[in-house]
Amino acid sequence: MIIDSNTVFFDGATKDGNNGGQTENGKSGWVPLTGFLNPGQVGPIPIHISLSGGLEKDESLDFTLKQADSKDETGGEEAGTMTVKGPLRPGGTVAWRFIPRGVTKPWMKLEFTASVTTSSGSVFAAIVREDLTGSYQDNTDLLIDKGRPQYQATA
Repeated sequence: MIIDSNTVFFDGATKDGNNGGQTENGKSGWVPLTGFLNPGQVGPIPIHISLSGGLEKDESLDFTLKQADSKDETGGEEAGTMTVKGPLRPGGTVAWRFIPRGVTKPWMKLEFTASVTTSSGSVFAAIVREDLTGSYQDNTDLLIDKGRPQYQATA
């Protein structure tokens, strides 16, 4: 998987407040879509959001995707929301598979809030070059653990 560091929303943001080097808890910095000619007007642009620790049965995360004309905007315009409820296995992929079609502005920001934080783990989110959520074999997903592929049943 090839990821440009400029397109990473979160890398290690935890549900209990540590934000993986970002500016505010649960809020990423602005990520540019300037490499795309017409965001939202071309083919689907993949987005990857995963949870290293998964979610317990009583946990949930609320994600909000925002867009803006420049990175200097404070609030931004809401482009989509998603609630993810547990249980979810460690390494599970959540929220959108592709950037919503309503995104037409060149800057994006991702925010999340947790209902409760009973499990550990962190959030990774980025705009990626290819769709990473497709099945590699029937009823399995690919999970990389310590550099080795681990196929896990999804059913």
